[in-house]
Amino acid sequence: MMISLKFATLTIPVGQIIFVRAIIGVAAIAIFYRLQRRARAGSLRVGSIKNHLPWAISSATAMTMWFVALTLIPLPEATAIGFIVPLLVVAFAWAFLGEQIRLVRTAAIASGLVGVSIIIWPRLGVGADYESAPALGAALSLAAAICWAYAQICLRILSKTESSASAVTSFSVATMIIGLFTLPLSRLMPDISWILPDTTGWLLLMLCGVTGGLGQLATAESLRFATPATLAPLEYLAFPIASIAAVVFFDEHPDSNIWIGLPFVIAGGLLVIMREYQLKHRGN
Repeated sequence: MMISLKFATLTIPVGQIIFVRAIIGVAAIAIFYRLQRRARAGSLRVGSIKNHLPWAISSATAMTMWFVALTLIPLPEATAIGFIVPLLVVAFAWAFLGEQIRLVRTAAIASGLVGVSIIIWPRLGVGADYESAPALGAALSLAAAICWAYAQICLRILSKTESSASAVTSFSVATMIIGLFTLPLSRLMPDISWILPDTTGWLLLMLCGVTGGLGQLATAESLRFATPATLAPLEYLAFPIASIAAVVFFDEHPDSNIWIGLPFVIAGGLLVIMREYQLKHRGN
């Protein structure tokens, strides 16, 4: 999805990509459930709009900011910053859900914050050019991580009363609205004017929507067979994959500060995973 998105943004405005990606993503998920004969009447229906709003707004905002960030900074950098999400989820679970955070988790969060600070320092540190496009990209990527972590907390609450399919529906509707909102703005800002894509553009949009939708579906389905703590380490495969893709397709190379800061972030994530295993083993 990230590769097709990066290519698409060379000619197609981000708002238009977001709108089409949401539509195609929902269609891909609906077709999958239909083929699996697991679709039920009302499974995509949103039960309570009020309950869905925090999740839908935060998740759609996160995706929008992250999509824009990918047009401003290299793919490996945006991916590395995103690894702070699991640690922010732990902090937000303490702040919003009252979950306990003791020494190990506190150390994990601190390690992650140190790592992300090192990664974004050249963009947002002392003496950086705060008005540059890369600085905006780093800020948006970090803001997207914060919004996505909060969205995970909202999803935990929402999942108690709503189906996962309905959560995807509300998320997609919110992203469609955000993407569609850029259409009238194009009159004031020609740079974001929607276009009629050529054949290659449509193929990239289709690929972005299908891979994004199926990626969400794969994440949800994986939780049926394994615990989040078991699956969490697999998220770190995103960095080498993104780095290889960035070098091959876009001639983007990870900077030295990423290699220095990333181990701190990953170490924090692994500490959280280890702690989850310990607590589960103790029956807590």
